[in-house]
Amino acid sequence: MAHIERNILQEKLNQAKKQITIGDKYRHTKTGGEYLVKDLGIREDTESIDVIYEELSHPEHIIWIRSLEGEDGWLTPTEINGELVPRFTKIK
Repeated sequence: MAHIERNILQEKLNQAKKQITIGDKYRHTKTGGEYLVKDLGIREDTESIDVIYEELSHPEHIIWIRSLEGEDGWLTPTEINGELVPRFTKIK
């Protein structure tokens, strides 16, 4: 697979950083779990943007990686009681 030009990848990261704040905490709408966004990265095989986040709700702080967009993406709404709501909500 030919890679996307570096400047285009950087612009994709910059746009993602306008939507997700590195260092901020978010709550998962369905589970109520709290997570700290550690960074954003580019998945090598697809060149999609991924969110790298740490679980804070349990003693074992597992690091997770989730696509920014897509079927179960960070920004993709989820359904609760027939209503579409944000999958993650920033904790103020």
